[in-house]
Amino acid sequence: MMLLLIVFLYSCKEERKEWSDEEAASYADKEYIENVKIIYSDSGNIVIKIKAPLMIRHTKLNEHKEEFPNGFLAEFYDKKNVLQNTLSSKYAIRSLESRTTTMQDSVYFINNRGETMHSAELIWDEREGKLYTDKFVRVTRKDEIIQGYGFETDEKFQKSTMKYIDAQIPASKLIKPDVLK
Repeated sequence: MMLLLIVFLYSCKEERKEWSDEEAASYADKEYIENVKIIYSDSGNIVIKIKAPLMIRHTKLNEHKEEFPNGFLAEFYDKKNVLQNTLSSKYAIRSLESRTTTMQDSVYFINNRGETMHSAELIWDEREGKLYTDKFVRVTRKDEIIQGYGFETDEKFQKSTMKYIDAQIPASKLIKPDVLK
């Protein structure tokens, strides 16, 4: 009986992991937050919802940033709380000082009209309310694909410009239909 009690007490003992100085230093000045849901609102209306499986908040002096190493999803809403656009990537890092978020790896910006922008990198400037990149971009619409380098759009994905374009656009959009007859 005594042997059973000793085995039971030993099995309940919590194992403590020993950290090396290097491992401990890698966690200094950081907060790890899992299953993140951030809601930005204006006058009681939801403007943006951000969701992420993990956020690392870097709190080192003069280096305030939020890192999303496992990706994130941002949803943009109109004044009636109707979803307008989604923005996602596999990695993102946000500078709190400059209020910019740099998204990398499979960046997708999709609006409620079914238009999709895909790029390897996109920078979101919250102060200016715009998103931009100098990288390769592909914009897909119902009946056209526009691709090129250098892209800028507003948060509503309504007014966009692209610098160097290669496009597949139906002739009916380029030339008036009565000219084609």
